[in-house]
Amino acid sequence: MMHDKLDQREGTEPTAPRTQQESPMLDQELPASAARVSDAVHAWLDGEPVSEAALSAAPREVAFWRKVEAETSTRRRMVTPAHVQAQILATLPDKQ
Repeated sequence: MMHDKLDQREGTEPTAPRTQQESPMLDQELPASAARVSDAVHAWLDGEPVSEAALSAAPREVAFWRKVEAETSTRRRMVTPAHVQAQILATLPDKQ
């Protein structure tokens, strides 16, 4: 059986430090006001009635949450195929 190499550091040589031109990528904290979601979108996500006009003011957020809902409902219906489940159960040791 082959195993994937999951540790990227395994078998690699140390790299030279980055130059000033190649600055490392850093996580950047954004101010809360930059990513504020409208109250209408929050109400819509909570299942409260919201007018289409209020939702059309935030098309990116609505599109994002609709895509999240579509993906989660697809994943909710996914099941492990019977042959995979049988293989997993066959490898478990018997309890005595």
